[in-house]
Amino acid sequence: MFRAETSRDTLITTAYRLHRTRWRILEPYRRIKNSLKKLQEDYLKSKEANALMRYVKLGQSVREVAMLEKQYWKLLNIPAQDPTEDANCYVVKIIELLEETPTQLPPTRGIGALLQSTIGKPAESNVDTALYDSLKARKSEDLVKECEALYAQLYRLTKKYLGLRRLIKELTDKYDSSRMFPIVPRYAMLKKMIKATLRAPEFAEICHEQTE
Repeated sequence: MFRAETSRDTLITTAYRLHRTRWRILEPYRRIKNSLKKLQEDYLKSKEANALMRYVKLGQSVREVAMLEKQYWKLLNIPAQDPTEDANCYVVKIIELLEETPTQLPPTRGIGALLQSTIGKPAESNVDTALYDSLKARKSEDLVKECEALYAQLYRLTKKYLGLRRLIKELTDKYDSSRMFPIVPRYAMLKKMIKATLRAPEFAEICHEQTE
């Protein structure tokens, strides 16, 4: 990927951008992962309750996941990979897209908006400085290896994130469609939609990961 004449400054900048983009995606990825793992835990625990209590618990559990999908400012909108794109070109596109996309904040007005505009900036700046200084202290050959590893990590993370985002979108749509049904058929619908989510390959890929 990197030519022998690639400058050291380019390697440092590339590694820095890769790290920043990975951190940006990790936050919403963990939110979705934790939400789905809690859904799994709640589903297993609900089997100990009677039918009526289980219906209530299942509805609450799915609603919590659906709320995350509707809180758009907690997630990222990332395009799917074009069939003609190779992995590295796709990663570069994601980096450039997120660098142009400001961090989403929840809708608010007045002094709340002013406070939100400054929250987190000093800490984030310190992290950025520490990361950049750390990268500058590394050898060029180590930077090459790190960049190549980060390209692969970011690609896998993006694909997993998109898979989980699709799962909660489908679950939310099914949940919204079930809301007008009476208890008995809706109880069966809730169990079916939860089972479909927990048995999906996208969840199976991350179900062994720790809740963070």
